[in-house]
Amino acid sequence: MKKSPLLLVAAATLMLSGTALAEVKIGGNNNQETTVNGAIANTAVGAMTTATQNVSSNKGNVDIGGNNNQATTVNGAIANTATGAMAEATQNVSSNEGE
Repeated sequence: MKKSPLLLVAAATLMLSGTALAEVKIGGNNNQETTVNGAIANTAVGAMTTATQNVSSNKGNVDIGGNNNQATTVNGAIANTATGAMAEATQNVSSNEGE
């Protein structure tokens, strides 16, 4: 089977592109509230796949200048799984992640 050079370039670009971090700036009071009645599920299946999940979280270059209040209530379950060779699962629940 002959492989398309364009397809190979597109696949290589996706693999090397990574994820861009958003800039999150909150200058005043911050109140984030999430209530889940049931379940949240995020799954990646296959080699070199990634399951990334953020629930009531700020992800990126996070700068909070005021009061910060984050609350998450789960009446059920939160699941984040990755299955496969070199697969990865990351999860943030009611958090701030960044630089």
